[in-house]
Amino acid sequence: MNNHFSQKVTIFHGRPLPEEGMLAGYGLMLQKIEEHTSKFLPMPRQLAIITEKYQRYNTEQWQVFTKRHKPDDNLISHIFFALKYEGLDLIILKNTFQLIGEKDIRQAVLNEPTGQYSRKVWFLYEWLLGTKLDIPDLKTGTYVEVVNPDFQYPGPTVNSTRYRVKNNLPGTAEFCPLIRRSEKLEKYIAANFRESIEKGFEGRDKELIRRTAAFLLLKDSKASFAIEGEFPSNISLLRSNTSGRISIRMR
Repeated sequence: MNNHFSQKVTIFHGRPLPEEGMLAGYGLMLQKIEEHTSKFLPMPRQLAIITEKYQRYNTEQWQVFTKRHKPDDNLISHIFFALKYEGLDLIILKNTFQLIGEKDIRQAVLNEPTGQYSRKVWFLYEWLLGTKLDIPDLKTGTYVEVVNPDFQYPGPTVNSTRYRVKNNLPGTAEFCPLIRRSEKLEKYIAANFRESIEKGFEGRDKELIRRTAAFLLLKDSKASFAIEGEFPSNISLLRSNTSGRISIRMR
């Protein structure tokens, strides 16, 4: 594999850098995937670069790091960098794992079996590729979260004892939508719309509102099927006796 990891660039896929620098993390992984597989994957909103200066800052499209943050000249180091500073991008990670290959991934984990980022790589490799590396289960060590909640919204947590990690991914290997935290989303969460809606319903017939919502849900569902050219023999509403929630039943 081409090991030119330290090439300076001023633009990447039409995205100008704030200053000359070297791609790091997911940006470097994307570059290597394109060079060796001709695949062009979706780019994250922000990418990372390393510059010769001693100033660390962010722009809308770039995270700028100093040269003391520079990963070693291998893809494993850039994966560790991405997990530490950029969060998770599962499609880029999966393609990078396939590019590196099982042998080198296994060796990287064995070199540092209790390191938090090597354990995350180990878990994610097996989880994304549906395979098992020839590595014995860990017996000791503090559990670490797979999704860093400072970067992205996690799902329910399940301990994975083999790797000593907390699997808090919000989905499965087949479908796992990861949402990056942002100031706008945090403001919406803090606004507590549920409480505002409940206050808006005070003094009104809630049963009538539920029936109206159910009717609109049924009408919208029928229209959706019609658009797709599908016609189930029967679509009806089903209300839970315990929660009062309404769902669609098809026959």
